[in-house]
Amino acid sequence: MSSRRSSFSAFQPLVDIGLFLLANTALFFAARLVLFYFLLPDITERGHIPEALYIGLKFDARMAVFMTLPLAFFLLWPRLERAVSREGASAARRILCLITGLMAAGAMLVYVFDFGFFFYLHQHIDMGAAVFLEDPSESVRMVWQSYPVVIIVMAFAAAVALYVWLFSRFLRSHAAFPVRPKTGGEGCSRKWRALITASSLIMLFVVGYGQISSNFFPLRWSNAYFSSDKNIAILAVNPIQNLYDTRNYGKAIPPNVEATREAWPRMAAYLRVPEGQPPLTYVRHVPGKDMAKRPNIVVIIMESLCWERTSLAPSMPASLGKDIDPTPFLRELAPKSLYYPNFYAPTRTTARAVFTTISGVPDVNHSGGTTSRNPKLVDQSSVLNEFKGYEKYYMIGGNANWANIRGMLQHNVEDLNLLEESAWKAPNTDVWGVSDIALFREAVDVLTDGPAPFISVIQSASFHRPYTIPDDNEGYVSPPDPSAAALAWYGYESAEEYRSLHLSDHALRRFFDKASRQPWFNDTVFVIFGDHGLNHNSDNITPAVRACNLQAWHVPLLIYAPGGQVAPGVNPAPHIQPDVLPTMASLAGLDYFTNTLGRDLLDPANDADAAAFISDNDSTRYLLEDGYVYAIRPKGEALYRLDETTPDNNARDLRAEQPERAAAMRQKLMDFYYTSQYLLHNNGKDRIQAARLAAKNGTGK
Repeated sequence: MSSRRSSFSAFQPLVDIGLFLLANTALFFAARLVLFYFLLPDITERGHIPEALYIGLKFDARMAVFMTLPLAFFLLWPRLERAVSREGASAARRILCLITGLMAAGAMLVYVFDFGFFFYLHQHIDMGAAVFLEDPSESVRMVWQSYPVVIIVMAFAAAVALYVWLFSRFLRSHAAFPVRPKTGGEGCSRKWRALITASSLIMLFVVGYGQISSNFFPLRWSNAYFSSDKNIAILAVNPIQNLYDTRNYGKAIPPNVEATREAWPRMAAYLRVPEGQPPLTYVRHVPGKDMAKRPNIVVIIMESLCWERTSLAPSMPASLGKDIDPTPFLRELAPKSLYYPNFYAPTRTTARAVFTTISGVPDVNHSGGTTSRNPKLVDQSSVLNEFKGYEKYYMIGGNANWANIRGMLQHNVEDLNLLEESAWKAPNTDVWGVSDIALFREAVDVLTDGPAPFISVIQSASFHRPYTIPDDNEGYVSPPDPSAAALAWYGYESAEEYRSLHLSDHALRRFFDKASRQPWFNDTVFVIFGDHGLNHNSDNITPAVRACNLQAWHVPLLIYAPGGQVAPGVNPAPHIQPDVLPTMASLAGLDYFTNTLGRDLLDPANDADAAAFISDNDSTRYLLEDGYVYAIRPKGEALYRLDETTPDNNARDLRAEQPERAAAMRQKLMDFYYTSQYLLHNNGKDRIQAARLAAKNGTGK
């Protein structure tokens, strides 16, 4: 076949790379359209179809980039380019055809299995499919009996052969344009060649990255889960990408069903599951209350709001020098609020805290990464969906692709207004997006301009390295550097860390200053707590807290109701983040269902057996109850009294002195752990839908 020549031949590598990229994108997208044909009857949220196809197209283009990389390598290396385009037989062309053919065969094979999975299980293939390899003979028989294997194999072989033949023809049509020697002659200059190479690589990178973001988050699987309709997510996901994204699913410790079943009667009693429910049922119905006006709800999750670092912790003794006031606004707000000094995050980090608060299930999936990053576990019910008639917001200063939290939020919370970096007028301050001051300021405007009632979650991030103090700080006055003794008392590692929390407290004050002037202020209940604590020990903790590193999970909780919906006071009972949303649903008088570990904090009966469960990793966990903590750690188990002090400042193990308490707390701790582990895999929205349907039909089961 004759080679193509034109005045633009110097750009032929860029053109041919672009054409091959476009052709492969079209092939992947054609397979998506076939899937769309079979999915269409099951799609309920049809208005989301265009966005799903657009996101799917970007995933397909990314896969096409990987298919294009070998071609780009050969065409952008002048010596290899000349070898590929040489007339007649060419070893370089045969090698490139072999590599590309193998990649095409692998991609086609994934799609063959993916369509098989779809028709069998109505889902994309993922790494969970490895379970079928445990008994390959049975799996092979099932495939042979269920599908026309011979026809599929023949079609597969023909498709691969056709692809390689067309690719070989495509290579033969490529005309290498030489780089002009320094001595002169025909060809393009080295600068032009460098420009063409750079342009090709930039094109591949941009298409593969998938999106433009000021926080530099690439296209992620969570972008496909923007709708609560699972079929929309199936339409948007790419099967090859899905295999990669579910690679850690098998690393997560699976639920121990037998241990969960044994613990169920005790956990059912703790969660007030109605009598007569079958084992492993945790769904319960909370009847609503007639209310003249339902309150607005604002939930504020403060970054790293460790109780020991705040002004709510014990003051530094005068003998150590001048005390500091890290969070003066929280100190002023606590007496006006219902304050929980013994509130805990069951897990760290921020991604786990957000997942735990929204889903109501402690994220104990430690081995496989945070659950928000696992598309196999993305389907979770949330009490947020029970706020019928409420405008729902989630506000974050940065990008919701962080930790793939977007999928967890948008896929599980219906009609959610997710406001992230692109929604704010203020510029990004650092990698975490806009500053807390800007986020809180603009959040007030959003709530004022929107309809009521509303429930909003606002997630701050400024108390975090690099501890940026923005120029737009609304009159913030930086305090002087504390003494070394003061820093040690509160556990700060540096003066910069101290000032960063002080700034976050100032941002919170400015939020309430502005909110208090809005018409909705007195009709609103505010909930403030930290996403997690911090590891660095402080001098204001007891030996038991130090021995268990409890400051890493200890965060204050304040429920502030300027309109009087909640009376101020102090509740010393231990509670955890899953309790937040059920409490707000009960406070709003909603008729709701829940399948979570959360309970109503405002119900006095729940203080009688209150406990705080903490999971650090797969081998370390704690339970706090009645002023004690039971610890399970690799180095051994122990029972400590939280407020006990000792001459040597070492915690004293009380298991021998109080064996009955130790045994009961240990059992409760493991009950929490096994139930949390089970619910991570069994908290889908279908559980709530089935319970609501049963209640409507009067069966109650």
